[in-house]
Amino acid sequence: MFDQFLAAEKLPGFRVKQLWKFYYQQNPKSFTELSTWSLDLRNKLSDSVRFSALDLKQEFRSKNSGTIKALFSRPNDGKLIEAVLMQHSDGRNTVCVSCMIGCPVGCVFCATGRMGFIANLTADEIVEQVLYFARILAPLGRKVTNVVFMGMGEPLLNLGPVLAAVEIMTNPEKMALSDRRIAISTSGYIKQLYELTAAGFKGRIAISLHAPNQELRAKIMPVAKTYPLNELMEALDDYVAKTNKRVFYEYLLIDNLNDSLDHANQLADLLYGRLAHVNLIPFNSIGDPELKKSRRETIVRFQDELLKRGISATIRVTMGSDIAGACGQLATKVINETK
Repeated sequence: MFDQFLAAEKLPGFRVKQLWKFYYQQNPKSFTELSTWSLDLRNKLSDSVRFSALDLKQEFRSKNSGTIKALFSRPNDGKLIEAVLMQHSDGRNTVCVSCMIGCPVGCVFCATGRMGFIANLTADEIVEQVLYFARILAPLGRKVTNVVFMGMGEPLLNLGPVLAAVEIMTNPEKMALSDRRIAISTSGYIKQLYELTAAGFKGRIAISLHAPNQELRAKIMPVAKTYPLNELMEALDDYVAKTNKRVFYEYLLIDNLNDSLDHANQLADLLYGRLAHVNLIPFNSIGDPELKKSRRETIVRFQDELLKRGISATIRVTMGSDIAGACGQLATKVINETK
């Protein structure tokens, strides 16, 4: 967002570093606060560059957790985007960012997928979601510690802007987040997964798996029809071989669909001997009466079976479901509601 301004002004390197530190690390409210620059230069910056890449439309705060959902609109077309801040009890502050408006993947259990694809987001629009929550946390003496690309959209289908956003987040002169604090979640686009590995991505990769076999996965995730499970696992084996990094597998548990002990054992067979961790996710309602959350005892039994088989597995704590901000619920449909 600063490229044209910097090219026109031909500023020395130290001025550019001052801008990066100010904008990405000091949580300002406007460019007028950039006190290391002259008033004239600040005015030029304000006249040339929009301070925020997105406009806040509405904010929702969970009554049950420290979760905040922000509904943004794009200044150029008014289209809506959602992002979520999860404030964990252990001190982590995780921002779940969106990389698209809507999503083309069409998973049956996801409200965003039911929107269809509307538009890709730019790197600046992705980064702005993190900056917005960083400004909320700053007065509390807290900061964003983690960023997960698990909001609206499929990150690997908007890979260029996603990687550009990651570069801003991890650049020590900009947001200065550790690479290991960034996670990209994908439903399994194999060609782009190889591209992500080749690009040298150093963060974590999470796979939206949600089924332990090809037949069931293709039923609930259309991407599996094009990129079958066996080919996806080969690509992930290649990723692990090249990076020696563990893959995180997301498994949404839906009552009487994918939550039986047989499914647990199939999943254990699939991941046996692989560098893997399973995040078991209780299903969050998206208004479809045919899809229901698995019972707590079923989820615990599923986890126990994986652990007995030597598969690392944890149950994700649900945060923000009361504001439609939990996993799979983002759909920009709450603008007229009062919370």
